Amino acid sequence: MGHSQTESKNQTELDVLKKRIRQSTYYDSIAVFQNGAKAIKLARKINSLSEEGLIYQYYGNFYFFSRNIQKAKEYYQKTIEIAKRANDKKLQNSTEIRLAFMLSDVDKLAAEKKFNYLLEEAIKYKFPENTVEAYNGIGIIYEDRKIHDEALEYYFKALRVAEKNNLQYQQAIILNNIGLVKFYNKQSKEAKIDFERALVLAIKSEESRLAINLHSNLGLVNDELKNYNESIKHYKETLKNARKLGFPTATAVAMINLANCYFENKQLDFAMKDCDSAIVILKKYNEKEFLGQSYLLRASINIELGKLKLARADVDSVLVMNKRYPNPNDYAMSFQVLSTIFEKEGNFKKALELTKKFNQLDDSLSDISNQDKMAEMQVVYGKERIESELENEKSKNSLLQKENELKRIRLKFVLILGLSILVLGIGIIFIRSVIITRRQQVIFSQKLIENIDEERGRISKDLHDNIGQSLSVIKSKINMFNTGRIQTIDGLDSDLGDVINQTRSISHHLHPSFLEKIGLSRSLASLMEKIQESTGIVCSLELFKEIESLPVETKTQIYRIIQECVNNTIKHAQATALKITVYKQDESYFLDYKDNGIGMKDVSATGTGIGILTIKERGNKLNGKVNFITNSNGFRLILKF
Repeated sequence: MGHSQTESKNQTELDVLKKRIRQSTYYDSIAVFQNGAKAIKLARKINSLSEEGLIYQYYGNFYFFSRNIQKAKEYYQKTIEIAKRANDKKLQNSTEIRLAFMLSDVDKLAAEKKFNYLLEEAIKYKFPENTVEAYNGIGIIYEDRKIHDEALEYYFKALRVAEKNNLQYQQAIILNNIGLVKFYNKQSKEAKIDFERALVLAIKSEESRLAINLHSNLGLVNDELKNYNESIKHYKETLKNARKLGFPTATAVAMINLANCYFENKQLDFAMKDCDSAIVILKKYNEKEFLGQSYLLRASINIELGKLKLARADVDSVLVMNKRYPNPNDYAMSFQVLSTIFEKEGNFKKALELTKKFNQLDDSLSDISNQDKMAEMQVVYGKERIESELENEKSKNSLLQKENELKRIRLKFVLILGLSILVLGIGIIFIRSVIITRRQQVIFSQKLIENIDEERGRISKDLHDNIGQSLSVIKSKINMFNTGRIQTIDGLDSDLGDVINQTRSISHHLHPSFLEKIGLSRSLASLMEKIQESTGIVCSLELFKEIESLPVETKTQIYRIIQECVNNTIKHAQATALKITVYKQDESYFLDYKDNGIGMKDVSATGTGIGILTIKERGNKLNGKVNFITNSNGFRLILKF
């Protein structure tokens, strides 16, 4: 056999191994790495650095979908190093796109900038697959920010590129995303068409994992359209493939969906069978997240079967479990199911009481959800505005530096002429100009902070008066439709469109109005909880009892200073823990913030940065004094006010 034939055989064998790795389940690490080792060996035989780098990218994908982010980063970085050695710009670009997806989980604005840069590069070098992935990444970011029209615009751009280059797998991914946007916008029929097109393409591409997701989505959309037989067919496919993957939670969730669909279709025996099976699996693997839903579904089935004692036992199981593993949604739904049981028993008074309790809990959960969504939008919008202000300040500082440079040249020229009197005069002018410049910077910084807080106040009011009320109206319509008080929810698309337009029309900074409503203590506790959940940083908070007696303006400045410190810790400190203490000593108050990160190299060198400058100016507004302490053991800020 000749050299070219041997190389061709090795390449064919390598392509087979690559396909096996891509289609391996994310719970079969042995197969992934065994096939990967063989593939790397073959890639080295044919002397292809690019093929070797691609296998390491597959390893990164495996760990990314297994949620081992650190390992995924390590393999992606290794892929990029190999791609640079091989001068493979396409592999490098596609791997950096994957890193941008990981970045979007922690910093959407930074990820959006990264995607745009990589998109330009992919278009420049004509990498169609990478172009589709970059468009898709930007679309997902806009979708996460609830800007659905912008998200669809990027999805359609990605779809056109995929269609033009006959990229079937990429077409399927984008059609799935487009279908999800339409589904959540209540365009179920249009979403179904997109999902069905995507499923055909996924099957043609032999991409089984994507096909599983599409079967599940088609089950949801057909359930929404009350096409229960079709929904059951797709859920059965999802269940079959979930079992094939060997992932118990996915199997149980597929059973819950199938049972619910049988229940809606009045096939109660089938519904009970799958619901019982799901409960057995979830209890075996101690999966509390979906167990409450399973009990409540089984209670509803027992109600329809007339087995009210069994139904009440299922609800009691949820209430007992909620004491140890709180789940607000399951807890609220328990009262609705109990109300139905009492109604069936003829105890209408008790049924009405429980319905009222359910509505109160449901309203509270909706308010909390709306506040979380508004807070998320506020954070994203605020970061955009602050970055814009930062760019403006950098531009102004650049102009000031140029002016100062001209003055220094002028001063040197005067010195060369030896005119000492003129030197003295120009020196006085120079010193005066520096003082004026510093005063201007201080005034600018103070006005910047005042303007930001004023704009935040306006945005907070707009969000409460406009978006909050609109969401309440939409929620009321849905409740009335679910309870049968109205027969149709026509116009909901228009209402949601109004909410989206109201959100996008807001063009001012944020103001923490929630401080006036829930107080500084609860606001800081909520902030710490969110930081700990999203980053893994251990957060500690100690506040003196009378902190709520401070003026609102003072509490606002304290909250903003803590926010800035937390942002710096997350972005730069590489810390695993932070502690915040606010206490009173004699007639003075103290804010003590510290983390265990790597500290700042030189606080004085960064003193003109927007973050440190903002903290200093806020301290000035409190008539306070700020001290920064930093070393290799961490960063500490002490504010006396």
